[in-house]
Amino acid sequence: MKKRILLIIILIIIITIGIWLYLDIKENKRIDAEAVTLSEDLTVEFGKDVKISDFIENLNGTLLENYKIDTEYLGQKEVSFEFLNIRNKKRKANFTITVVDKTKPQIFSGSSYTVEVGYEKKLEDVLLSGDNIDDNPSREIIGEYDFNTIGDYNLTYVVTDSSNNKTSKDFVLHVIEKPTTPPKTTRKDNYLNDIINNYKTENTKIGIDVSKWQEEIDWEKVKNSGVEFAIIRVGYQTEYDGENVIDPYFTQNIEGAKAVGLPVGIYFYSYARTAEQATEQAQWVTEQLSDYEIDLPIAFDWESWTSFNTTGMSFYTINKVANTFLNKITDNGYKAMLYGSESYLKDIWYPSKYDTWLAHYTAKTNYDGDYFLWQMCDTGKIDGIDTYVDINIMYLK
Repeated sequence: MKKRILLIIILIIIITIGIWLYLDIKENKRIDAEAVTLSEDLTVEFGKDVKISDFIENLNGTLLENYKIDTEYLGQKEVSFEFLNIRNKKRKANFTITVVDKTKPQIFSGSSYTVEVGYEKKLEDVLLSGDNIDDNPSREIIGEYDFNTIGDYNLTYVVTDSSNNKTSKDFVLHVIEKPTTPPKTTRKDNYLNDIINNYKTENTKIGIDVSKWQEEIDWEKVKNSGVEFAIIRVGYQTEYDGENVIDPYFTQNIEGAKAVGLPVGIYFYSYARTAEQATEQAQWVTEQLSDYEIDLPIAFDWESWTSFNTTGMSFYTINKVANTFLNKITDNGYKAMLYGSESYLKDIWYPSKYDTWLAHYTAKTNYDGDYFLWQMCDTGKIDGIDTYVDINIMYLK
C-alpha cells in the first residue's frame, strides 16, 4: 500500500514538472516569437555599411553583438544573431537580406570627342566609363559615324550594367583632317626657387619624384638647390599581365639620395587588374628594398585610364586591387600611400585609410580631400637634373 502511494506521488510530481516545463517552453516560444520585429524592407545596396540593428524594427531584449554585415556581393544572404530575451535567456534568430545594385554606371567623357580621319580604335574602349560593381558592363555607341569621312556626328554613348542600370550621354564626334605639321606645345618651366618662395613654410617640405626619365642625377646639387626629399620609382609592370621590371636608375638614385641625406619614399607603376597580381607586386617591391631604409611611404601608382574600359574591372575591383597592394606593403612593415590625379581621386578612387599622393598640376589645387603629398607640376627645373622633373609638396602632420 505504501509503495503504491509513493508511486502515485512520484507520478504526480513528474506530471506536474512536465506540465510546468511544457508551459514554460510554450511561454518562452511565445516570448521569443514576439521578441523580434524585422523591418519591412530587407534589401540593401551593394557595399553599404549596415549592421544587424539596421534591420530590426523592435527587440524585446538585448542584442548581444551588433556586427557589421558583409554586403559586397549581390543576391540573398542569411543573417543570424543572438540576443537575451526578457527572461534573460540567450536566443538565436535569423533573417534573409537581399543585396541589390541600384547605382547607375558612370560616363566621364565630355560633350565632344575629336579624332583624326582614319582613326582605328573603338569609341567604346576609349571613352572612359565604368560601373560600381560590374566588371564588364555593356558599352554601346548609338548613331552612325565614319572615321574615314571628315565631319561632325551626333551620337549617344550608352552603358548598361548586369543589374540593368543604364546611363546615356549625348556627344558630338568630330572627325578632322590630319594636320600637316605637328601641333606646337608650350610648357611652362617651374623653377625650384620660385616654388620654394611660394610654398615653403614651417609645415611643408619641397621634394621631387624621379625615375629613368630623369636619367643621370647629381644628387649633391639637387640637395643644395633646396630639395628636402625624394620619391623614387623602384620599378614598373611592363603591361597588363606583364612582368615586374626594376627601374634601370633605381639603385643609383636611391643610393645617391641616401648618400646626401635626403629622406626617401618609393613608388611602383602598376597595371595590376587582380588582387593576386597586386599582392605579388607588393611582395616584389619589398624584396627590392631589403637593403635600404625607406623613410617615407611606398606608393601604388595606377593611372592607365585610357584603357580602363578594356581591363575587365569595376570601380570596386580597381579599389580592391589598390588596397590589396597597400595592405601587403604595410604587412611587410612599410608605410603606404595611394597616388592619383585630382579628377580620379574624386570620381573613382574610394576614400582610403592610407595617405594620398595628389597629382594636380596647378598653382592652387581645389581638391578638397586629405592628402599627404601634392605633385603640383611635372615641368620642374632643378640644378642637378637636366630634364624636367615632378615637384612635390609634403604637408607635415
